[in-house]
Formats: sequence, C-alpha cells, structure tokens
Amino acid sequence: MRILQLIDSLAIGGAERMAVNYANALYDRVEVSALCSTRQEGLLRELIKPEVPYLYLARKRRLDVAAVFRLKRFIKQHQIKIIHAHGSSYFIAALVKLMTPGLKLIWHDHYGNSEYLEDRNTGYLKLFSTLFDAVFSVNKKLAIWAKRTLKVEKTFYIKNFIAEALPYDTTENFRGVRGKRLVCVANLRPQKNHHLLIDAFEKLLETDPEYTLHLFGEAPDTLYAKSILQRLKEHPFKSSVFYHGLYLKMSAVLPHFDAGVLSSNSEGLPLALLEYGQAGLAVITTDVGQCKQVLDDAGICVPPEDNEAFASALLHLEENPLKTQQKPKIFQNKVQEHYGAPSILTEVLSIYAQII
Repeated sequence: MRILQLIDSLAIGGAERMAVNYANALYDRVEVSALCSTRQEGLLRELIKPEVPYLYLARKRRLDVAAVFRLKRFIKQHQIKIIHAHGSSYFIAALVKLMTPGLKLIWHDHYGNSEYLEDRNTGYLKLFSTLFDAVFSVNKKLAIWAKRTLKVEKTFYIKNFIAEALPYDTTENFRGVRGKRLVCVANLRPQKNHHLLIDAFEKLLETDPEYTLHLFGEAPDTLYAKSILQRLKEHPFKSSVFYHGLYLKMSAVLPHFDAGVLSSNSEGLPLALLEYGQAGLAVITTDVGQCKQVLDDAGICVPPEDNEAFASALLHLEENPLKTQQKPKIFQNKVQEHYGAPSILTEVLSIYAQII
C-alpha cells in the first residue's frame, strides 16, 4: 500500500497530530507512508520520522492551481494509491482526485463541535463528498452525521490513537505540591471553556490553597484568549494558575502532574484525554463527544457548562485521594490496550485494502 496523509497545517492541534501519528505509525507497515502539509508548517514537523516522505505545498489560497499540480506530481512520484485527507484538506484532495485516475480518497472528520452539528457549514463537503471513497469519523455522532448528511456508504467510527510516550523529561520543574498539580492541555479557544475550569478551580483553592493548575496550549490573538490570560494575573490565580504556552512533547512532561482536566463545551475525541490516561493521571472531563465512552468509570465525567458539577468533581479529588489513585491505573491500562496504534491500525489497514 502507498498512502499519503494530507493536512492543511502542522500547528499543534488534534487533527494535525493525528495526521503525523498516522504517517509515523504506518511507515514500517506499508510500502510508502507519506505526509503533506498544504498551507502551513509548524512545530509538529519536528516529530515527523525521517523515513516519511514529506511535502510542504505552500498553498496560498483555496483554489491554488499551482499547488494542485505540485501535489499531483508528488503523488505520481511516490505512486500514491490512497489520500487520507484530514479535516479541511479534503478540498485540494478532491481536486487532485479528479485529475488522477484510480486515486482513492478517504476523508477523516475531526470536527470538534460535534455537539452543534446543526450549525455546521456543509456547502463544499456535500459538493465533494461524492468523491469520497470512505469517511473516517472520530466519534459515533460524526459517523452517523456523515451517513445521513453526506450519504457516504463506507463511513467508519475510527478511534484516535496516541503515539508512544516520549521519555520522561526530568529537566522541567513545575510549581506546586506533588499530588496536587492539575493540568489542562487545550488551546485557548471558547470551545474549551477555560473560564468554567478557572471558576471551579477557585472553589478548590478555598478548600486547599496548595493546589496548582497548569495550562498548556496555543493562545491566539483573540478576546477570549486575552480574557483568560488576564484572569490569571488576578488574585488568587497569579500564584496558583500557570500558563506554559505550547509544548511540543507533552507526553514527556505529563507525568509531572497528578490530574488531567478538560472543561470543553464540545469535542470529537480529544487526544489530551488519551494522553492523560497514558501518563496515569486522574481525569475529570465534561460529557462531550466520545469522552464519556472513552473514560467509562475510570474517571469523573460531568455535564458540560455546569460550573457546580465541575467544582464538585475537583473537590472529589481532595476528599477521596485514595479512590482517585485506583482509577488512573484502570484508565491507563484501557488506553494502552484500546487506544494504542497497533489495534487501531489493524482496522485502518483492512479498510485501506478494501478501498484499493
């Protein structure tokens, strides 16, 4: 098999990391496993294995004819049989397929706002979905939506998987008391609802001021991100909540923390949740996307946009320390068994074979 992972950017995000994960994990399982970033490079380029053929397309606009032909040449050079297009990259993938007889196209839907599918813009998707040979969806809601809305017969719920954990980074020294460090890995966007998390954390501080909260993720130049960063400068957060920005190798530092939290209004299947499990952290998340099904009873799952419920979940960590030490191990074992590359790639390779 000769497979190309296609993504519009290599900035740190869920879809982008999955494109890199697929390219890296497949390189010794197929004849060719290649990767192309169409619009923008980013920090994730550093994680691409040297054995993976890579192309940066430098696409300037939605309909960039020169970029389409550069991608077509790369596909011909490596004799690619399947384009596995992640997120919005389906647009240029469909254009290349129209020009390349026999080329197969899989669209991988990583849509994070799966709680609000009625608001989704589907204009180009419906137009190009007739060219999709299959659709991969990161949660069951999206898979049902693709069958009903895009009418693609071969639609599959494919779980996200995580790369192997990187070696523990002993050079980092994070503030706080061991056993009381919380971490949230989520870009500063409204969907992630950091305000709810900070509100709940304030109540935890009233019970025990030794707790610390550590935020990782991109802070774009938006009012939302600015409002979060401004709150962190205010009492009592300035000595208890720390924003660390983007960190490329999260799996190397997550073991420094004790509990991983996500307070999102909507999700697909967040890689952060799987990485918390991989690191053996206690987990608190909102019941969005596939989170509850992934976590099951191995952590705490609360309704989204419910400040009281999230605050109660944080207080549970304080009140039941021994109980919270048992669930992380259960979740860690589940992630290793069901969300590592081997089991999921077996299914994906079977679908690739069917499509070819």
